[in-house]
Amino acid sequence: MRSRPALLLSAGAALFLLLPAFAQQAAPQTDKLATQESPWWRQITTNGYMSLSYTNNENDPDPRINQFRVFDFNDNEPQLDAAEIVIQRAAAKRNETGFRFDLITGSGVPEVTAAYGLFRNCHSGVAHHVDITQFYGRYVVPVGSGLSVDVGKFSTHMGYEVIGGYDGYNDNFSRSFIFGYGIPFTHTGIRTSYTFNSRFSGMLSMTKGWDDFKNTNSSYSWGAQVAVNTSKTTQFSFNFVHGPERLQNNHDQRSVGEIVATWKPTSKLSFAADALYGHEENGVAAGQDAIWKGIAGYAKYAFTPQWSFATRVERFRDGGGTRTGFDQTLTALTLTPEYVRAAKLSSISKSLKHLDGKVAIRGEFRIDFSDQNVFRKGPDPRSDRQPTAAVNLIYLF
Repeated sequence: MRSRPALLLSAGAALFLLLPAFAQQAAPQTDKLATQESPWWRQITTNGYMSLSYTNNENDPDPRINQFRVFDFNDNEPQLDAAEIVIQRAAAKRNETGFRFDLITGSGVPEVTAAYGLFRNCHSGVAHHVDITQFYGRYVVPVGSGLSVDVGKFSTHMGYEVIGGYDGYNDNFSRSFIFGYGIPFTHTGIRTSYTFNSRFSGMLSMTKGWDDFKNTNSSYSWGAQVAVNTSKTTQFSFNFVHGPERLQNNHDQRSVGEIVATWKPTSKLSFAADALYGHEENGVAAGQDAIWKGIAGYAKYAFTPQWSFATRVERFRDGGGTRTGFDQTLTALTLTPEYVRAAKLSSISKSLKHLDGKVAIRGEFRIDFSDQNVFRKGPDPRSDRQPTAAVNLIYLF
């Protein structure tokens, strides 16, 4: 019998072999956008994304798990992080309708992002290696510049970092503690967004909660975002999510507020910051609230169009231990060199033109610290640090 990595790699390859059939039905992308006069089915586009990785933990933990990591939790084992197919019909103008469908498989991402009641078992809490991260319909209401209304399952508005896909992936391979433990991954419900002008936009949502496809209680959560372009090079977004999130509990409220800022002083250099504060009533125990807070700083410099270097410094405080399982303060330093080049499969065969995209090869060096001895060195938790090195291969179109 083949091993789990081999089976997952085969499944990912099979998924990508199906993509040309979908792509042949899709409209040309980016350089030849479909117009409103085109039949609706010609406006459907298909894109793909695949990420593979290998991570080595210098602590040699037993079991071979990288602790407090989100998607890169397998140590010393090749991993298909995710193979994704995205089928969508974009809608941005007044009276337009559209949809988006994101299907992923892999040994890293799906079992973490899977929502309660969809691909995560409601009783065991176990998720497997397939997930639908987004599946929603959109209608742009003819009000002002156009009020976008999405109904279904969609990625969260919280956070600077993203799950990752063909339309955007993070500068670092591994995810921050804020991304993994401070905010949700997805929501299911209704979301409205509106662009007031070139500087201001806003979003409101009413959903079933954090990573829930099926309600864990009989209440709902709401979210909000205000994005401001303060100049051509700086942006701020103010994010918020609020509601009861624990199983069969409609009273204790969980609230998270966040500020995300980006600054691009030159075409080669960029900076970002993410600051978050979370609170949950009676989250630790009756009469004892849970509080978590984090801050992360990012920088990236592109030496050439192909070569770049990114770094991240972060700190995450889990007061009460409800997010990570330990009352601790985590800090980390991450360094990520990257090489990117175009992937012209059409040079092999014109029938592969729809799969033209790009390939990224990344290395990563990261060290995590805790103010508690929580990291395993061998079979015992007796270290306050966790150094890892990883290599990551990305292909997208």
